[in-house]
Amino acid sequence: MKGGGDIVNWDAVGAVAEAIGGIGVILTLAYLSIQIRGSNRVASGQARQSMSEFAMGISKFRAEHADRYAKLASGVDLSPGDKEFQYWSHMQMLSFGEAYFHQFELRLMADSHWQGFSNWMEKYVESPGFEEFWAREGASFSAEYCEWVNEKRENRQSRVTPQT
Repeated sequence: MKGGGDIVNWDAVGAVAEAIGGIGVILTLAYLSIQIRGSNRVASGQARQSMSEFAMGISKFRAEHADRYAKLASGVDLSPGDKEFQYWSHMQMLSFGEAYFHQFELRLMADSHWQGFSNWMEKYVESPGFEEFWAREGASFSAEYCEWVNEKRENRQSRVTPQT
């Protein structure tokens, strides 16, 4: 502009606008990061709550049918109904286990919670009728979970079979 008016340096204005825009993008990304972290914590808590409710349901069912479970553990004189009950008991526990496994794999469960379940599974694979069930239905579960259960079975077999 001529005639003594203010001269606007559009390059400087553009640079300031870009800097402000960059700061805005950084602040937006920081905000989104905080929101995602919070959402992940909520999802993790919801997953844990859901798994706890499922486990409590199984515990209640097992308590209500304690006599039947005791009969299964003895392995003596199992009726066809007992064998069917045993089959569905294994299906229930392994379905729960698979859900737990995938929650852990998705990092929605603390290592300490997972370790307790993993230790429990080391013993569960020794339960009566498990091998027959696994031979019949193992392929019904995800490949990753099958691999993990098979590791538990191998650990059991190495404990049962003395190394010579």
